[in-house]
Amino acid sequence: MKKIIKTDRLYLREFVMDDAFHLYKMNSDPEVLHYTGDEPFRSEEAAAHFIQDYDFYTKHNMGRWAMIHNEDDTFLGWCGLKYHKEERIVEVGYRLYQKYWGKGYATEAAKAAIKYGFEKLRLKVIYAHVHVANKASHRVAQKAGLSFVKDFVYDGKPAKLYHITNPHYSLKEIDAQEAYKVRHPVLRKGKPIEACKFDEDRDISTLHMGMYFKNDLVGVVTFTENSHPLFKETLQFQLRGMAVLEAYRNKRIGEHLVSHGETVLNKRGVTRIWLNARKNATAFYKRLDYVICSKEFEVPIFGPHFQMTKKI
Repeated sequence: MKKIIKTDRLYLREFVMDDAFHLYKMNSDPEVLHYTGDEPFRSEEAAAHFIQDYDFYTKHNMGRWAMIHNEDDTFLGWCGLKYHKEERIVEVGYRLYQKYWGKGYATEAAKAAIKYGFEKLRLKVIYAHVHVANKASHRVAQKAGLSFVKDFVYDGKPAKLYHITNPHYSLKEIDAQEAYKVRHPVLRKGKPIEACKFDEDRDISTLHMGMYFKNDLVGVVTFTENSHPLFKETLQFQLRGMAVLEAYRNKRIGEHLVSHGETVLNKRGVTRIWLNARKNATAFYKRLDYVICSKEFEVPIFGPHFQMTKKI
């Protein structure tokens, strides 16, 4: 039994097989599932199969955790973090036996799960969705510090989307020397420091963006003034040197770096950005609305590339 988090009244731990009884019983209450869209387990055995097959702990280092009372080890429900692969977001969720509603347990557990996600997992943003009519869950989300984003449809039901951002992250404009601290070990590992330097790094127009976690620089990107003959715009910038330390990948840090850099450049009057993207990075840039504008070409040592561009 692996305990994950402890609060004043609760602890959160990974599911164990004995929890099958509670998951089956709790989900058999129509009021508990009223706003969720979930179906109840057909039997306690089905709940046991769910626990047996639950692989989020090993796959994503997070998941739904059993919510247990400190004093007497009573199973109250569950709370935790869920990674949604298609949307590439992490969401906090909670569910309790009806008899434990209104006692602040969900809020206490949600706050603890969010803190764990921010400090231990170093997540950039955590989301929550709540059925539009579920007033109690709206209060929990708000008390846990999440703010309203938009109305939307979730699993065919009207819902509200909330989010909270990690206060330990900050985006800053940096100089070239700072950028090398991440660019070198990520993009030119094992090579001399000179191998990661660009001729335009110290040009007055060059923009270096850095993402910090607390006081540590964890991601960088550089934009240099450089015209491509394929495009007509007088003022063009090339995106270069995108790098995020391994421990901070899959947290959408790269997306935030690029998007913020685009905003800064657009305020300068820039409307065209282009780059030479490694073949295995094209999906990342496509998510940010960059499009391929060349045939595949080979860069010595670094492999196949495509030129990509975006009008901002």
